[in-house]
Amino acid sequence: MKLVILYSMGGLGDVGRHAVRAALERPGEIKEIKVLSQHTETLEDENWNCACPYLSTHIFTNEERERLDIVKIDSWEDDSLLSHFEGADAVITCLGNRQMTLGDRVGGEGSRMVVNAMNHHKISRAVVMSSMGINEDWPPLEFHWIGRVMRIIFLTCGKKDYRDLAAAEEAFQKSKDVDYLIIRPVGLGEDVIPENKWLVQKQKYNDKSLGINMAKLDCARFMVEEALTPTRHNTAIVLGSPLPE
Repeated sequence: MKLVILYSMGGLGDVGRHAVRAALERPGEIKEIKVLSQHTETLEDENWNCACPYLSTHIFTNEERERLDIVKIDSWEDDSLLSHFEGADAVITCLGNRQMTLGDRVGGEGSRMVVNAMNHHKISRAVVMSSMGINEDWPPLEFHWIGRVMRIIFLTCGKKDYRDLAAAEEAFQKSKDVDYLIIRPVGLGEDVIPENKWLVQKQKYNDKSLGINMAKLDCARFMVEEALTPTRHNTAIVLGSPLPE
């Protein structure tokens, strides 16, 4: 399998970096990983803004690097990017962010490019990073007081970030040929230790089993699993971790 992974800056983009690691964990299934980003140098950072074990997560072996094709790009609106999707079987995209001071609002334009590329090369599966609270998941984190804080942010200083993530979702939702799964994670805590566990919210307002934070690597592993073996189609889910016992 060939997998294309795209990521930008911020916590949501950090999941994209971790998706590279999660894909490398599956050598028997994923033979080639194409990575597209305007910030590819961050793959060499020691700090991925997480609580992962450093040596086993952030350092690539020579064998792993042979499976990676890392491409630094200048713009997500470049038509030449379509060629990087040739031969791919699935796409994981982590573009845009919900950190109001960061900028890098490339979710909408990047997602439109991805859909175009997937249609051009007849790639069906896309797993898409978004955020809790986007579109029909409003209001965010309705089961916790932190949700009220996020609501204020999205309505004020984070309004542009919200609109960009909403546009990213809509690019896939409007596509007739892409089998998409939109992931709307809860908080992605930098101090949350990955446990290879996750939980999908069953029903908004009535499901109180979801924790408000999850590890970035756990979110990434879920995305890779859904790229490899799709179980949810043309829908969006809120993803978190189980509440501590």
